[in-house]
Amino acid sequence: MKRVVFPLLLGAVLVSPAALTALPPTQTAPSVPVRDTPPADPHAAPLRLPHPLGDAFLYVPGACTPACPLVVVSHSRGMTADLSLTRPHLTALYARLRDAGYAVLVSNDAGPTTWGAPQAITYLADMHARAVRLFPFDGHIFNFGYSMGGLPALLTAYAGVYPVSGVMLLDAQVSLEDAWRGGNPTFMADIAAAHGLKPGEALPPGRDPGRDYPGAGAALPVLVAGSAADSAVSFARNGEVLYAANTSPASRLLHLDGPHLGGTHFGPAFADELMAFLARVRQAQPDPLGHADP
Repeated sequence: MKRVVFPLLLGAVLVSPAALTALPPTQTAPSVPVRDTPPADPHAAPLRLPHPLGDAFLYVPGACTPACPLVVVSHSRGMTADLSLTRPHLTALYARLRDAGYAVLVSNDAGPTTWGAPQAITYLADMHARAVRLFPFDGHIFNFGYSMGGLPALLTAYAGVYPVSGVMLLDAQVSLEDAWRGGNPTFMADIAAAHGLKPGEALPPGRDPGRDYPGAGAALPVLVAGSAADSAVSFARNGEVLYAANTSPASRLLHLDGPHLGGTHFGPAFADELMAFLARVRQAQPDPLGHADP
């Protein structure tokens, strides 16, 4: 039976389930040697993982007893991993996750406007492989994608780039086709450049998590949060469609108020549900899908 919870914060409604583009500027030049070693103080600034397509950053909890899960964060259009560290609403969420015992990998997704293109997926595979060697990893990986970041968050899970225990989505693009055909000339130009397409050309197979992986993620636990007032990414054509096809009892749909990536969208209503989702999935999956490092 469906249950509906009306949190007091933000008017949110939680529903249980029924069923290689241009190089962005970075602070670290590509010539600087990769420093894949754990930070001396885990509560200091995150560890920088240099990459020619933009550095990633790894937050490590103060203690992993005996080991910690990993949350991989994929960003919105125009964002970079470096830039996200200047956004208080994002760093507050990273800190909450770290303080709860989660390592947090802030991905650059190979650039600010990659829209889940192959270079973004290859980048994530590389950064994941590097990150899990830098702390006692328990084998649980969760992807968090906000806005455009929903595409790589889902693609890495559906395509088996690395084993994913659950996916959290906020105002997320789920259907690349919806953005490619949606009439926003900026989005369409971005996608054409990132995916090597001409105007009106069909998307290559495997690029669209909402179209190309039927049934692949039906049982994958998801937290899907968004707003009916979102005019940038239609919640009805993206997050709600994904959730309707999902069958995991651990999944949740969270209705938020306000515009796309509104200031309150990263507030307690979402953050509390994100933490509850992580705990619920870990309890249901005591044996992670991946391999914990020895």
